Amino acid sequence: MEKFYTYKTLNKLLIILISFAFVLPAKAQDKAVAVPGPKPYGVIDTTDLKLKSCDFEKDASAEVLFDTEEIKMSEFGDITILRHKRIKIFNDKGKDEANINIEYINRIADIEAQTINLNGKTIEYTPVDSKLFYKQKVNKEEKSMNFTFPNVKAGSVIELQYKWKLSYYLPPWYFEAKIPTRYSSIDVNIPGGVGIDVASKVNQPYLKDTSISLRNSSDYEVIKVLSNVHSFVDEPYMTPAYDNVQRVTFKAGLKFWAGVSIELMDDNDFGKQLDDKLTDEKAILAKVDSIKLPRADSTENKSLKISYLFNLVKNRMTWDKTDQWFTVAGVKKAWDKKTGNGTEINLALYHLLHIAGIEAYPVEVSTPDNGSVDPNDPGLGQFDKTVVYIPVDTVKYYILDATDKHNTYNHIPFDLLSTYGLAVNPKSGFCSLVSILSDAPTKQLVYINAAINAAGKMTGTADISSDTYNKSADNKLYKDLGEKKYIDYLADNDNDLKISSLKRENTEDDTLPLEQHLDFDLNLTASDENYIYFNPNLFTSFGTNPFLSEKRYSNIDFTYTSNYTISGTYKLPEGYKVDALPKNEILIMADKSISFKRLSGEQDGSVLVRYIIKRNRSYYKKEEYPALYKFYKEMFQMLNEQIVLKKI
Repeated sequence: MEKFYTYKTLNKLLIILISFAFVLPAKAQDKAVAVPGPKPYGVIDTTDLKLKSCDFEKDASAEVLFDTEEIKMSEFGDITILRHKRIKIFNDKGKDEANINIEYINRIADIEAQTINLNGKTIEYTPVDSKLFYKQKVNKEEKSMNFTFPNVKAGSVIELQYKWKLSYYLPPWYFEAKIPTRYSSIDVNIPGGVGIDVASKVNQPYLKDTSISLRNSSDYEVIKVLSNVHSFVDEPYMTPAYDNVQRVTFKAGLKFWAGVSIELMDDNDFGKQLDDKLTDEKAILAKVDSIKLPRADSTENKSLKISYLFNLVKNRMTWDKTDQWFTVAGVKKAWDKKTGNGTEINLALYHLLHIAGIEAYPVEVSTPDNGSVDPNDPGLGQFDKTVVYIPVDTVKYYILDATDKHNTYNHIPFDLLSTYGLAVNPKSGFCSLVSILSDAPTKQLVYINAAINAAGKMTGTADISSDTYNKSADNKLYKDLGEKKYIDYLADNDNDLKISSLKRENTEDDTLPLEQHLDFDLNLTASDENYIYFNPNLFTSFGTNPFLSEKRYSNIDFTYTSNYTISGTYKLPEGYKVDALPKNEILIMADKSISFKRLSGEQDGSVLVRYIIKRNRSYYKKEEYPALYKFYKEMFQMLNEQIVLKKI
């Protein structure tokens, strides 16, 4: 589906433009236009209708021929955006681009849409009937306009133009899309008395980049054009998509985090929600007061109370799968209905913690779909969810999110790692940016005890111990897939590997690792009557190298550090000896951030193997990728090296 705006309701209050003289130095970096630019609505060259493929991305199913936006802003903050976009469909797969979803706030008007086809030498235009435009309310601020282009086939060109009317908010402009873009431009006219910073994030040269003062006024115009923009690449371990997409953003000057805190606390859908009493809160508070272990210290008893309230809210409430920094129905109504958005659920948790006497603060965060938080760009638009921050001591803290049934109170939710949160003190109004990180590595242990027979079949058991994020991920997968499909996942969908039983322990215990015990049989199909071959890399997350591409467009974010140990004991069949055994080796990154150790040997008729993989960094810049690529290539070669047994 072509989503013409990936706009989200990032800013309930919208950006308040600060009026002050803004002088922009003239600059120009114009280059000769090397690609066809935009045409007026309805005017099209037959060369575009005859186009068979994208010149710079041959396997693309469709291509944006041009995508333009002209923005006019008045000194009073009224904004008119004229959007014009044209897409070429190359094959049946590309026909999905004809399903349109325009997300917007305020209102859109003057929508024109049509399908253009070449029938022989005749150009045929099929307009979209306005009766087919379907308006839908997304939430109390955001709406969407939906429709489908008619008569779309391979070779069609679809065209859309509309006006977007809004106030005090300039949405970001995205040069990149999920299909390649031949020409993308934004042209902004900004009154001189309005303070707006224009920021760009691009990784290729501009076709045109000008910022000029308009004649006889203090107004200025910004024009930015990119050409031949490849489709957005979703890469393994990529930082949030928003952080990587090529774009232009706008922000008002002179904003401070303290001002954001004031906005939050004055808002009826946030600050005014914190003190509303919840149904049954007296009974809940009485239960919390009774939680006390006789020989436990105050810290242990505090943790018990936090755990109780966290699990109470988590188990009572159902997340409606939406995230905003503000409430919609309100905390009390959401509590009574037992369903709500992320902020409603977590503000209910904050309220219960607060009345129970536990030091806690609401904290604004950004989910991966919304992108990372820039600490140098104060604004509510960066956030899309509220969670709870609890300081434990001068170093340790908890970040609680009760929307996910697999989250635990004592581990930071996986999707909130490696970003910033804005913690707000409702009593004083003070706020603080919190760097959300997990210092302790997550651990995974795999131990295999198996015997191999002369027919080339391995039979044995595997014990898998997973803590923190690996535990949460496995628990979620088990619930989402069901046991049968989860077993297929553990077997890596290998038809030669059969798991006959699975036992899972400590699934609900927040303090113990998940323990999984399974019985299995594996047919070693590469074996023959003289040799048996097997790879001890079983039941691990290292089946496939995630870094196969030599090029990298985005930074690498593993999110957390990790220690991974794979051990195995393999009993040899009668009449066989070891013919080839992988050598003991150590592989270490130049910066010592990742190490791989392989140990192997023979003892009492068995082969013993151990792999130890440690990673003490979670984030790498794309410029460091060549070293990471080389390391992973060598490591996976070692992981997949076979052990060979020979018949005596």
